[in-house]
Amino acid sequence: MTWWNSLDPAAVTVDPGGRETVRLRVRNTGDTVEEFRLGVVGAPAGWSRIEPDVLRLYPGSEGTAEISFAPPRSPDAAAGPTPFGIRVEPRENPEARDVVEGQVTVTPFSEIRAELLPPTVVGRFRGRASLAVDNLGNTPLTAALTLRDDAGRLAYEVEPTAVQVAPGRAAFAKLTIRPQQVLWTGSGQAHPLTVSVRRSGDEQAHELPGSFDQRPVLPRWLLSLGGVLAALAVASVVAWLTYAPDFNGSARENQAAGAPAAVAQGGEKEKLDDAPPPPKEKAGGGRGGTDSGTGGGGEERSSGDGSGGGGSSGGGGGSGEKAASGDGGGAARTGPPWRRGYASDVVVEYAQRRLAALGSKNPCTLTGHWTPGVIDSNTEAKLICYQKAVVRTGQNSGNNTAQIFETDEEGTLGRATLTSLWAQGIRPDAVRSGADSWEVVQLQAAFWWASQAGISDKDLDRDRAYAEYGVDYFKNGRTAPTTARYNDNTAAHIKDYQASVGLPATGTADSATLQALVGGSVHNPGVTGR
Repeated sequence: MTWWNSLDPAAVTVDPGGRETVRLRVRNTGDTVEEFRLGVVGAPAGWSRIEPDVLRLYPGSEGTAEISFAPPRSPDAAAGPTPFGIRVEPRENPEARDVVEGQVTVTPFSEIRAELLPPTVVGRFRGRASLAVDNLGNTPLTAALTLRDDAGRLAYEVEPTAVQVAPGRAAFAKLTIRPQQVLWTGSGQAHPLTVSVRRSGDEQAHELPGSFDQRPVLPRWLLSLGGVLAALAVASVVAWLTYAPDFNGSARENQAAGAPAAVAQGGEKEKLDDAPPPPKEKAGGGRGGTDSGTGGGGEERSSGDGSGGGGSSGGGGGSGEKAASGDGGGAARTGPPWRRGYASDVVVEYAQRRLAALGSKNPCTLTGHWTPGVIDSNTEAKLICYQKAVVRTGQNSGNNTAQIFETDEEGTLGRATLTSLWAQGIRPDAVRSGADSWEVVQLQAAFWWASQAGISDKDLDRDRAYAEYGVDYFKNGRTAPTTARYNDNTAAHIKDYQASVGLPATGTADSATLQALVGGSVHNPGVTGR
């Protein structure tokens, strides 16, 4: 049995994402009916197709098959010439198969994807970031890396200054950014910067916007404390200089003078003021929250798929630890910030419910026995776990700003930690202008805690109203007890928050804003608020 075959054309050029075809002609030169099976062999087989793949030919007849090549626009289709073959295999005599050889040339294309991690670098004397460069083209990439700031207020180092990346691979560079002048006091300053990735031979560079958020070395609360201490020191010096004791009395008169009256001992220390009672009605959590601050969130980086809102903890709160009393036998102390031994508070219970809903796979999930509203030993341990996880995640991956410990001490429930807990799980697409949802309530509560540098009793009443809504949300299986609308007033507060933490004041709860909230970035960091 014999046959004849021919490929037309034998070589073809195709663009990634395009399609080109060649034809295979097969003639049965034997004296019996034969069925020929066809197939593509070689590297192009993954992105080629042959139709039909079987030719049934009578003696002396001829058939044609069409082979189409459609390489993807990806690194999988390497640029340059690649040989291929068309296998022709007779069914009745498969060992007599033949391979017709050809060549397909894939044209080159280049595509770069670069990312600055994190896009906002925070620091006092310096900050560090990483630059990831992905080669999405089908040819090797050589690119130069540069950084600039238009204001000329930064010094920076890029290591390395150039990268070579194979198709489908990525390379990384380290950026070190320093301010030209140290900011000792005052508000933070945001310095815009631009990172450029220029491919060798290209005139146009791929540019990434970023920012260096310079924080003051001395926070405002330290300056205020220094002013108070200086005033006390001046007052002490003045009092000492103006005091003039009388040394003119005789020794006899001094001996005749009566002994001073004894001061009565054992008096009880005055009791500390009781904490303001929580609101009787839940009327401030959603509707009143629109003027309390602005919100944001982001993906729930440190939480898992929590079921319910503390169903596992409800049983544990029946007979919890008793809160310790204040000094001298007075009433138990109140927050914020809340610590071990403080009086029971619905704000603490919200934090417990939130920690209990992190998910079974999260090591910081509050499980077992805990006392609602009181920071007991179990709650404190999980609170520390959560705070460290936020900081660790922010420093390692740039998913948040990792600023919790700038304001809150380890194991205390303060402004930064509450801001982070409220912001967990907020999606940017759920808090757009006009949205009316529970996540807008979370947004408002998060910004309310982030914006309060000094917390009055009235402020704390509103905080507790938000907390009551949050407790109801988790107790009822994550069913929203109320919603709030994202309006122009909300956008205005977002601008205020963004400006206070060094972000571009866009008025939109974007990913960078949500990452700042989750990371515990607050207005006037270091001020506990009460």
